[in-house]
Amino acid sequence: MKKITVQNMEGTMEEMDLVNHFDIKDINRNFVILSKGEPLGEGMSKVYISEVLEESPGVFKLVGITDESIWDRVKQAMKEIVQGG
Repeated sequence: MKKITVQNMEGTMEEMDLVNHFDIKDINRNFVILSKGEPLGEGMSKVYISEVLEESPGVFKLVGITDESIWDRVKQAMKEIVQGG
């Protein structure tokens, strides 16, 4: 699994697993699914889902999803990924 380094809320750098990345073309937004390998039970791991914004060429920012309609679209896209669509 590919590793990426992100700056966390405290300002320190943290390595995470890039589980998946996808875009939702009709709303022109990009998203990532990340993991720190934190167990969630029954063989599952906790994941983090964020929107990705390119602040300047080659510099990206992860943004939390606060809009419920966008979150609904992200959940639908993730279902399609799991189902192989």
